Amino acid sequence: MLKAGGKIYVISDVKDLYDWEVEHLELHPLFERVPQYEEAGDPCIRFMREGTDEAKKVIKNEGSMWHAVYRKRDPASPAAHKDLAAFFA
Repeated sequence: MLKAGGKIYVISDVKDLYDWEVEHLELHPLFERVPQYEEAGDPCIRFMREGTDEAKKVIKNEGSMWHAVYRKRDPASPAAHKDLAAFFA
């Protein structure tokens, strides 16, 4: 269970998979994309893009990587409650 304010990190070297994940997170009313200025300095992003075995393979092969970060909204907030009601209507 992800608590309100928790983050989901999406990273892939497969563009279709990345696009699918982003599309579904964008559609879900309980998640909002974290703006790029908030991503700056996030050690998780740097590690995912440089420190994992998979990232090192992509870098070695001069491949591309795409990433996005989403934050879970508080479902008890009035705005999220309204969006959830509309989503499930």
